[in-house]
Amino acid sequence: MTAHGADPQAIDEETFTDICVMFNDGLIGNLGILEVLGTLTAGQFNKVLPKHSKGYKLKDIIPQAYDYLYPPQTEQEKKEQASQSLLAFAMASPAPSNIFKVK
Repeated sequence: MTAHGADPQAIDEETFTDICVMFNDGLIGNLGILEVLGTLTAGQFNKVLPKHSKGYKLKDIIPQAYDYLYPPQTEQEKKEQASQSLLAFAMASPAPSNIFKVK
């Protein structure tokens, strides 16, 4: 704001909120563009690779931004995420109640 001559103390709260929303929308939009262009670039590179060669991934295309976009997880976080995924899968389709009854 000060780069454009505006005094930050003179801006009302509503205008400041609007500026924050515009800033965040720009960051979210740029994130989407980076992901899409990186994925398309990896796909194009993989298309021209010879058979049986290792393909490119998004991490290979945007290495500087990849760890920022997708922070590396610790082993404990990976285990917790796997447990949550398994629990969600099991809860999505519970077993019939009569399957464990003894006849």
